[in-house]
Amino acid sequence: MPTLVACIEVHAWLSTRDNIECPDLAVMDLDPAEGATFRDVLQVALLVHRALAGFGLQAFVKTSGARGLHLFIPLRPVYPFPHVTRAMEYIARLVHEACPSRTTLERAVPRRKDRVYLDYLQNGRGKTMAFPYSLRPLPGAPVSTPLSWDEVCSLEVDPADFNMNTIFERLKETGDLFRDLLVLEQDLDGVLKVAAGAAG
Repeated sequence: MPTLVACIEVHAWLSTRDNIECPDLAVMDLDPAEGATFRDVLQVALLVHRALAGFGLQAFVKTSGARGLHLFIPLRPVYPFPHVTRAMEYIARLVHEACPSRTTLERAVPRRKDRVYLDYLQNGRGKTMAFPYSLRPLPGAPVSTPLSWDEVCSLEVDPADFNMNTIFERLKETGDLFRDLLVLEQDLDGVLKVAAGAAG
């Protein structure tokens, strides 16, 4: 009789049922096109981190469980989805202007040309993201795993190291690096003000 293998992914909204229209999280999904390396993704993550920090925003970073990285930015849940998307689009455009040879805002996959896609559109209402510690339905049972920014800075992270066989030992060593994700509440007012000025 064949062995049956199952995988449970945790894909969640960015808002809670108490306030569906205003997310608790903004996200930046860094998705490498064919030809881009994971080192490229790590370097782009550092640029996004720096752009966010310029507005006083803290981001939590994790592996996607596949080839990319996700940055989660905890928010005060007062901004409707379109406002959050606009803020993350502005951050994405800043990063792309700073590093056009390594990043892209191109939605069409064939046009991304070895670059890392800055997917700010994941902030739309009804979109879901793989959440921390979610298994992914890929060979090796990878886990979407929180990272420290020191690990990202090292440029030596291998997402294949984080899987259902290693995640519990890692948690013993690092603790939950996302423990403050839903405790910290941040404002987007600064980004939105600058973005509005740039658009006007």
